[in-house]
Formats: sequence, C-alpha cells, structure tokens
Amino acid sequence: MKLASNSLPCGSFKKKLVNYFTLKFIINGFIISILLSLFIFLDILNLKYIANLSLISAIFGFYFLLKSSRQIWFWSGIFTGLLWFYWISFSLIYYNFAYLIPIEILGICLIYGFIFLTAGWLENIYIKAIFLLFASYIAPFGFDWLNFELIFVDTFFIPSIYTLALVLISIIIAIKFNIYFGISLLICSLAINYNYKTEPKSLPFDISLISTNISQDKIWERSTKDKIVKNNLDMIDQAISDGSRIVVLPESAFPLFLDHSEILLSVLKQKSYQIAIVAGALGTNDNKIYNSAYLFDKGEIKRLDKLILVPFGEEIPLPNFIKNLINEIFFDSAVDYSHANSVSDYEIDGVKIRNAICYEATRDELFVDKPKFMIAITNNAWFAPSTQPNLQSKLLKLKAYKYKTTIYHSVNGSPSQMITP
Repeated sequence: MKLASNSLPCGSFKKKLVNYFTLKFIINGFIISILLSLFIFLDILNLKYIANLSLISAIFGFYFLLKSSRQIWFWSGIFTGLLWFYWISFSLIYYNFAYLIPIEILGICLIYGFIFLTAGWLENIYIKAIFLLFASYIAPFGFDWLNFELIFVDTFFIPSIYTLALVLISIIIAIKFNIYFGISLLICSLAINYNYKTEPKSLPFDISLISTNISQDKIWERSTKDKIVKNNLDMIDQAISDGSRIVVLPESAFPLFLDHSEILLSVLKQKSYQIAIVAGALGTNDNKIYNSAYLFDKGEIKRLDKLILVPFGEEIPLPNFIKNLINEIFFDSAVDYSHANSVSDYEIDGVKIRNAICYEATRDELFVDKPKFMIAITNNAWFAPSTQPNLQSKLLKLKAYKYKTTIYHSVNGSPSQMITP
C-alpha cells in the first residue's frame, strides 16, 4: 500500500513550511511592518507634528497585527527587524567585511522573525498584546532597542508603557467586542495621557555641545590624527571665547589612548583652567582597554569608563571559545573592551552630572537614582548614513521623560542635541 507524501511527517512539515511563503502573508507582514516603523523614517523630515501622523500609522499596525495569523506575525517580525535595525550591519564596512552585510541583515531579520513568530504562535490576542507591550524586555544579546513606547515620542501624548497598554487594550476591545466602543476608549485613553509640557530643567551654566562629522574610516587613520586633535583644540578655544563653562566633544573625539598622551594631557589640563572639558578617547590600565570619557576641570583630570558595552561592537556576548574564534576571524585577534563596575558621576560647580557613552545612554541601568542631568557622548559615524540617529534620539527622549533627566548629547556623525523630559 502506498502512502500519500503529504501524509508522512516530512511531507506535512514541508507543506506547513511552504505555507509560510505565501505571497499574501509576505505582503501583509510587510505592510504591517511599514505601519509600525513609519515613525522612524518620518522623523528624518524633522517636521513639528509629523510624529502624530506616524502614531496613527502605528495604531493601525497594531490593529492589523493583533488580528493576524502566526504566518503574518513571522513576516512582520522579519520586516520590522529589517526596517528598525538594517543599519547594524554597516559597521562591517570598517572591518573590511562589507560583503557580509546582506548575511548580517538576513540574520537580524530572522532573529526578529522568530521572536514575533513565538509571540504569535498560540494565536492568542492577549499573549500577542503582552508581547507588544513588553517587547523591549526581549533583548537578543542584550540589545533592547525594539520598544513600541517610542511611537508616542514627539507626539501630544505621554511616552510610557501605560499609554501603550491602554492603546492595546482599546484595540483588543475593538477587535473582540465592539469596534465603536474600542475607538471611543482609544480616544479617551489618549486624552487622559495628554503630555502637558513643563518648564525644562537645564544646567545653571552655559554649555557648548560640539557636533562633528568625521567619517569612521578617517577617525583612526594616522595621517588624520593630528588634524583631528588640532580641530578639537580650536573648538575648545572657540567655546572659551563664547564664555561657556563647559565644552563637550563626542565619543572618540581624540582617537588615541589619551591617558598615555602626556603632551596633549598637559595642553587640555592647562585649558581646563578656563573651561571644563568633556571628551571621548580610549583608556587603558592593567592591559585592559576602555572606551572612556575624560573630564578636565580646573587642572584636575578624571577618566570615566563605559559601563555597558555594545554587543558585537565592543564585546562578544558569547562563551569564551566562540568569542575568541570570532575575534580571531573578524577582529584580527583583538580583545574585547573592558567595562566599568558602576555608573559614573562627576560634579561641575556643585552640580552632579551622570556620564554616558553612546549605546549605554539608552539603557535603564544608566538612570539609576534618576539623575537630573546626563552628558552623553556618541560616535554615530559607524552607521552613517542611516536612520540609526533618529531611533537613538527617540530612545533618549523616552528615557529623559521616564526618569525626568535632561540629557546633553554630543555626537559625531549626526546633530548634537539637548533633550528635556
């Protein structure tokens, strides 16, 4: 007796797998991901009220996603991973692995595709909504930038998990019970979460936030180092002329081990009698390398090391035998950066300021004790040109509101900004 191929376990699995590649599922997943990602791309336009339009887009995205099958959830995750995080792969260019960019992008897409598939597998609308609410807590390798609270940033409404929860509840009611009641509840939920602006708190002295635009392939070239250093010193002198109390230069502003550059240290120390200086550079001790910020003030020097490292950028978050193999193949046997043991603060004229370097400024751990002020330094040239600075800015605004922290952000590769709660 012959068995039909599709009655066999292998045939059944193949049929189910092929079903995922139905054009209808792919198109629906792509459209939903566009709706959920539009706020990032519209931010490029830098229009005052454009974020409110992208909020409406995201609400429609949630509505369609919560009604969708697991197959559509899979493709929504694939394309959301693509649209939110395609730029991560751009750093491969500077390790001479540009040809691997498509493979890394595919890997990113698959990770988020399977995360979404897991959430949508049971076809339970409540589990799906819980996933959307707590997506930022599902952080592959510690990377937690998938956060749907961001859709409320720069809108009329409070960017918080509570606002998101009320929106999702309203959508569930519209789907499961009565669409008109759901829409009414949605309007009421947004109304009670209207974001009444308060007077922003700022440092009680003038600060110069430096923006630079040095491409990543030039930063570490020996031939450009002296020019970069000279330009930095010129910008410090300009800030002194402007009467600023402090000048902030981006991450890796000085592309060298600053604590071993005695002549430059002496120059900066001398200038610090006229202005406080915060600048990024490398640091080292006990054969360990640190991504650091240096504070020069009134002749004193303080080095503040980065606490939370970028996964696969500054550390490989994998077991040692795999980590060593990856470092040997991709990073010319370089070792991971080391990190600080706790957050770093410093004081200028009695005002306590939290130090942050790039990626860690978007992490909750850096906001322990809810600091009133944070100075963050960043090098976004790794990912230029892309929407990474737009997503990063949204995350910083979310943290600023959540912890009532005013953030001063000095950046290479995108505009610097002051972010208020």
